[in-house]
Amino acid sequence: MTGFSLIVDDRSVLTALLHLAERVAPSGMAEAMEDIGEDLAESTQQRFSTGTAPDGSRWAPLAKGTVLARLASIGGAYGKKTGQLTKKGSAAAMGMKPLVETGGLQEDFHHQLIDGGAGVAIGTNRFAGEWDGGAAVHQFGSKDGRIPARPFLGLSAADKVSVLEIIKRHLST
Repeated sequence: MTGFSLIVDDRSVLTALLHLAERVAPSGMAEAMEDIGEDLAESTQQRFSTGTAPDGSRWAPLAKGTVLARLASIGGAYGKKTGQLTKKGSAAAMGMKPLVETGGLQEDFHHQLIDGGAGVAIGTNRFAGEWDGGAAVHQFGSKDGRIPARPFLGLSAADKVSVLEIIKRHLST
């Protein structure tokens, strides 16, 4: 994976991982890291459905111009005589969510074992090298401030619980 990195630095997760590493040795971490990676990649994808950041805050709504541009590309969104939204256009407008127009970014998250299986990275190669319009611009916002940050990578409270459960399961085997 290329692009940008976020490092999760949660004391309870790191302590649990240290206990696991002491028990199975760093070379035996791969199975747990695989399970953690699968879980966190799925959790990241779910954020696109809920429109929430890892900290639980809601993503900024779509800008008016973005909504209008998307509606303009939908045939039958506007009445020919009135120029007002049709039922189809209203339904389309109500269903518009940030970062899910095509689903390409949402569906392209995956995990990869790193450091010989002692760690895991979750991310996307979608637009990896691009700041303008790429994954980084959506995670952090555009440099010019026109596109707000809509963070999707990170460890939510539920993710933390899940990771700790995975580690606990691997400690008990």
